[in-house]
Amino acid sequence: MANVPQIPFSDAARRFMESMKITYEKWHDGEGFDLEALAQVKGEELKRIEAVLLNHKPWDWRDIEALAQIDSPEARKAIESSLNSSDANVRREARKHVPEKIDPAERERLLISALENDELLLDNLGTSIDEAETFHPPGVIDALFRGALNRPEAGVHFAALLMYLHGKADEPFDWSQRPFFLRFNTPDRREREIAFRELCEKVGVDPAKYIHS
Repeated sequence: MANVPQIPFSDAARRFMESMKITYEKWHDGEGFDLEALAQVKGEELKRIEAVLLNHKPWDWRDIEALAQIDSPEARKAIESSLNSSDANVRREARKHVPEKIDPAERERLLISALENDELLLDNLGTSIDEAETFHPPGVIDALFRGALNRPEAGVHFAALLMYLHGKADEPFDWSQRPFFLRFNTPDRREREIAFRELCEKVGVDPAKYIHS
């Protein structure tokens, strides 16, 4: 049986496919795929691009954003499956497009795990802290307190958000209080505990709940 030649992509489809090649600069600047080009792709060509996206692993938030624009049954199913992704950026993007499918208990579990384990320099922790700004059931609040006390590499951000969530700061990172937040960025456990006790006093929480010494 003779091989069936592939039909060449149109200019719009080629531009979209090219945009899927993420350089360091695109990654650093948070640049997504070319959705304007994708909007011009129709018919069988769009199905081919959808297949590319569905098989593009590992997914990041850009794949989810593009699948949401395609909005086929297969694309929506893939987005729903991403609600439980280990990647906080993927989860956050998926929630934008299928909010009715979110299980609050599972979302809380995943967010607590991310706050306790993700690395700040890899950006996932920053995304999870951003998520906690708007989604913070009691378990998430507890994770933020534990992070402020036990994670010196990120304690600055946990403390800042806790002050905001308790009405003691005007924004999630209140720069006017930066000197206080920076006190959490120390490997000295004793110094961190002193700052943590001050934080708890400011927000009206008993530090003994988190300090086991």
